[in-house]
Amino acid sequence: MTRALTIALVLAAPLAAHAEDDSFLEAIVSSGPRTAVAVDRSWLYNDASRVAAPGHAIGLARVTYGTGSPTRAFAGNTGTAGGLLEIGGEVGLADRLSAVAIGAQGEDAGGSAQTGGMLGLRWSVLPGSTQSTHLVLSGGFLRELEGHSGAWGRLTLGHDAGRARLTASLHGERIFTSGRDSVDVMVTAGATVPLTESVRAGLEYVGQDLEGVLGDETEGGARHILGPVVSAALWSQRVSLVGGPALALGAGQARALGRVAVACQF
Repeated sequence: MTRALTIALVLAAPLAAHAEDDSFLEAIVSSGPRTAVAVDRSWLYNDASRVAAPGHAIGLARVTYGTGSPTRAFAGNTGTAGGLLEIGGEVGLADRLSAVAIGAQGEDAGGSAQTGGMLGLRWSVLPGSTQSTHLVLSGGFLRELEGHSGAWGRLTLGHDAGRARLTASLHGERIFTSGRDSVDVMVTAGATVPLTESVRAGLEYVGQDLEGVLGDETEGGARHILGPVVSAALWSQRVSLVGGPALALGAGQARALGRVAVACQF
C-alpha cells in the first residue's frame, strides 16, 4: 500500500510543481493524439456526471490515505483506515448506458489488509452529450472491506455554468447484515473553475452516514469532508490527473485525508 501511495504521489508531483506553468501543460497536451475523446473525470470524491461513450473504456486508479473507521468501497467514502487503493474502470455499453467495476484494497478495523469492490450500471437520463446539464442514475452491488455485501444507488447532477463546473449527488446503500443501518446515506457537492486551458481548481464536499439526522444510525454518526481539488486534462484530454488534501470531521474526531487519482479513456 505504501508503494502504491508513493507512485501516486510521484504522478501528482508535476501537477503541483507546474500548475501555473502554461507552457509545461500545453506541451504535454499537444503531444497526445488529436482524435482522443475527453475523459472528463476531474473530481476526487464526486461521481462523474457523464457516462463513458459507447465503444470506449475508462481506466481508473485512485489512492486515499487517512485515519478513521473501516471503509466501504465507493469513491466518496470518508472513513478510510490507513491507505485505500482503488483500481477499476467503466465501459460504454450503448448510447447513454455504461457498466462500472471498481476493486478496493485497504485495512479493516483490526488493521488487516482486506479487499472489496462495487459493480453497477450507469445511465445518462438526459439525452445529448453537449448540453450544459447532465443527470446520471446508477446502481448495483457492493462488497465492503469488512466482507459484507449490499446494494447501492446514486443520482448525480452536473451543470456547466459559464466557466464554472458544478456537481451534486445523492448516494444510498443497504448492507445485508444485522447490526447495520437500514440505509446509509451520503451527499456530495463540488465546484471548479479553470485556471488554464488544461487545469481546473475548486472545492469538494462529502457528507457521509447522514441517516443519523433522521435518527437511524448505528455506525458512529455523520462524517463530513471538505477540501480543495486540482485537476489537469492531459494528452489531448485523454488522461485526467486529480489530487488534493482534505479535512474530515465528525464521529468524535477530526483528521486529515489525501487523495490522488488518474483516469485514462481508450
